[in-house]
Amino acid sequence: MQHFKEFLTRIQTFTLQLTNQRVPVKAASNEMREMPGYDITHETQYYNSFSYKSELRVLKDMAFIDVLALDKEHIGLQLVELNKVKNRFKELWQNYHQHYHDYHQEYKASYPFAIRLDTLFIAHNLQGDSADVHVSAQFVEDLADSIKLRELFLKELIQETEATLKKTEPAINVVSSQSENIQLSPQETVKPVVRYPIFTDGTTEQFFNVLKPYFAQEDHSNLSDLLFKNIEPGVPLIFRGNGNQLADAFKQLFDNNIIVGCLQTDLEKWIAPKFLYLSGQGHPRELTEDYLNSLISTKTRPCKSPILKIEQKGAQFLILPVPRNKKQQ
Repeated sequence: MQHFKEFLTRIQTFTLQLTNQRVPVKAASNEMREMPGYDITHETQYYNSFSYKSELRVLKDMAFIDVLALDKEHIGLQLVELNKVKNRFKELWQNYHQHYHDYHQEYKASYPFAIRLDTLFIAHNLQGDSADVHVSAQFVEDLADSIKLRELFLKELIQETEATLKKTEPAINVVSSQSENIQLSPQETVKPVVRYPIFTDGTTEQFFNVLKPYFAQEDHSNLSDLLFKNIEPGVPLIFRGNGNQLADAFKQLFDNNIIVGCLQTDLEKWIAPKFLYLSGQGHPRELTEDYLNSLISTKTRPCKSPILKIEQKGAQFLILPVPRNKKQQ
């Protein structure tokens, strides 16, 4: 199980680099100084850091080979361990969003401790919470990308391990409504019910009008087809704002029963493959189900820069835009 251990150790180890960074001497000051700051771009799939993604893929594949050599009981035990790690990532996401600022705001040196990166996982080169080290908004965005990448391969290994475990189970006898015995093999699965968000009468157009300014003109037609007809775009639509702003918009609609016909988890699965969002430096970033889950299905603090607000007049809901400040432009 050497490769299995290596994979679990690698995805739970965050190797922070300390690089010289130019930062304002004071807030909103043009005077700059150099100081060490955290950097984790080498453990993302962006900024030409593709080797890390390849490394995780190879480790995951080798870990799965280790799993294949086990018997049913030991496969089940390894699956328990994988899900423990998955739950720790879920807790990290909750902490991450609780302490998330707008992109243009800086963070205190104690930020890694505030999100419990040091206790949930291994964090190399982590300085003291009062150290003179810079925590930039860019580092926080890159940290999210690193978490998403680790979760991607962890999720794949869990799915592959679960499938292997099912193959070891005997066929199950199921009595039909006609009292006939039907043999279902482990490979046969019941098709899941596909649920997608349905907007209550008169709200789809309101929501579309609020979202339009956050998408390029050429995406408006696809955005309209998605919201009005549930027609998936050929490629993900790029939301020109923070990911938590888009998640908050859908969450507000769901919480006010403007979106119906699906569960919160269905909504997260529906959103994830259809949208990207732009980082502060203009790089498209993924909206994963786990990232969205910590915003939509858990009680995190409200978004600091929401793009909409909802008012109720009698039985009618009004979806109103929140003016964009200069930093959001």
